[in-house]
Amino acid sequence: MARITFTGISSGNLGDHVGDDPVLVAQNRSKLKDLLSLSKIIYMSQVHGNEVIRVNSDTNSQPECDALITTDKSVGLAVLSADCLPILVSSQIAVAAIHAGRKGIVNGIIPKTIGQMVALGATKFEAIIGPAICGDCYEVDPTMYTELTSEYPALASKDGRPNLDLISGALSQLQSSGVDAEFVHICTKESTDFYSYRRLQNTGRQAGVISL
Repeated sequence: MARITFTGISSGNLGDHVGDDPVLVAQNRSKLKDLLSLSKIIYMSQVHGNEVIRVNSDTNSQPECDALITTDKSVGLAVLSADCLPILVSSQIAVAAIHAGRKGIVNGIIPKTIGQMVALGATKFEAIIGPAICGDCYEVDPTMYTELTSEYPALASKDGRPNLDLISGALSQLQSSGVDAEFVHICTKESTDFYSYRRLQNTGRQAGVISL
């Protein structure tokens, strides 16, 4: 059974790319690692792409990608977020952490990750989407809205406003990939317990962490 944790503002900023004191970020990451009793938590340099990288306890870098997979029980995988979707996927032999914003969903990061887990022999998937911006709060340019929802209907808003529903889009892709998935029903823009780029602009990052 995979272990899953989602942090918030109370755990401090975990992002090392937002101009925060790197010493404080390192301390926050170390506290989280100790709290979860893991030998290592591997973070990503997230770029809104579709690169998936498999890691293990020998991984000492912070890979430039938007999804991590491991079969190593001694490490945790982290995905940083502040409105984008932190998606944690578990199976009996492998786990994955996926960073999926608008670009990630369109670029296919979700099915690509599940496909690579299947290639490792993983089956019986479950996924949880952590705190993320909800469809009521993610307004975009009307032209962008029309273009994206014509190709990805699951992103369409419930009331016709030019708001993208990233959560519905991600759930649709997960379910199409054979994954039982759910959302924690916490909107980062609406809840002051979480970092939100849309609400705060210059802000930190929380994390979703998964381990076998």
